[in-house]
Amino acid sequence: MIAAPTRALFAVVKVLLALAYVVPLAWILVTSFKSTTQVLQDPNGIVFAPTLDTYREVIGEGAAAIVTSLQIGVVVTVVVVALAVPAAFAAAARLGAGAARVIAVALAGLLVLQMIPQPMTVIPLFSVLAQWGILNTLPGLILADVAVMLPFAIMLLRPYAQDVPRALYEAAVIDGAGPWRSFRSITVPMMRNGVFTVASVVFINAWGEFVYAINLLPPGVVLPVSGLLAAQNTTYAANWNGLMALAVLTSLPLVVVFAISQKRLIGGLSLGAVK
Repeated sequence: MIAAPTRALFAVVKVLLALAYVVPLAWILVTSFKSTTQVLQDPNGIVFAPTLDTYREVIGEGAAAIVTSLQIGVVVTVVVVALAVPAAFAAAARLGAGAARVIAVALAGLLVLQMIPQPMTVIPLFSVLAQWGILNTLPGLILADVAVMLPFAIMLLRPYAQDVPRALYEAAVIDGAGPWRSFRSITVPMMRNGVFTVASVVFINAWGEFVYAINLLPPGVVLPVSGLLAAQNTTYAANWNGLMALAVLTSLPLVVVFAISQKRLIGGLSLGAVK
C-alpha cells in the first residue's frame, strides 16, 4: 500500500504536469481570440473583448493546409502500414540461428537509421529525388516521409507479430493453408491492435513533419500545417494571434484522431516498449 506522503507527492507531480500542459494551451486559445492591437498592447492580458476576426482571416489558409496535410498523412500512413506489417512478420519469424542473426543485424540497421538526425538526410534526398524526377513534388515529400517512418513502424509492429501463437500457424498448415493464406487470415487479424497503433502514430508524425515539408516542396505551393505555422514568423515580425488561431484550427484533426485511438495507442506503445 502506498504511504500517504508518497500519494501526496504523486498528487503534486500530477498537478504540476497538468499546469505545464494546460497553461500554454490556454494561452494559445486566449491569444487566438485577440485582435492584433490587443496582442501588441497587452500580450499576456486575460481581460479583453474576444473577437473572431483572426479566425476569419486565417480560415482559408488553414483549410488549404489541412487538406494538404491530410493528403500527406493518409497516403504515408497507408504505405507505411502496408510495408511494415509483412516486414514485421518476416522479422518475427521463428527460424534457425543463422536466420535469427541476419534478422538481428537488420533490426540493428533499422535502429541506426532512427538515430540519424533528419536534417542530415535532406541533401542526399535532394539528389535522389532529383534523379527520379520527383523533387519539389508532393509524391517526393510523401516518399521521404515513408522512408523516415518505416523503420520505426517495423520495430513497433514486430512484438505484435511475435505474440501470435505458433500453434495457430501449425493448425493452418494442417488445414492446407499456404504462407500467404496464413499471413492474411491469422497474422493480420491478430496484429490489428498493433496496426491501429502504428497507423495512429505514423499519421500524427506525418501531420506535424516539418523538415522535409519546408525543404522538399517548391515556393508558392500550399504548405502543410507545419510549414504554414512556421510562415507566420518572419525576420521582422510575428503574427502571434494568427499563429495561435492556425494552431487551434490545425490541431482539431489530431484531437479527433487521438480521441478515437487513445486507449489502443497507449496500450500499443506500452506493449512495444515492454517487448
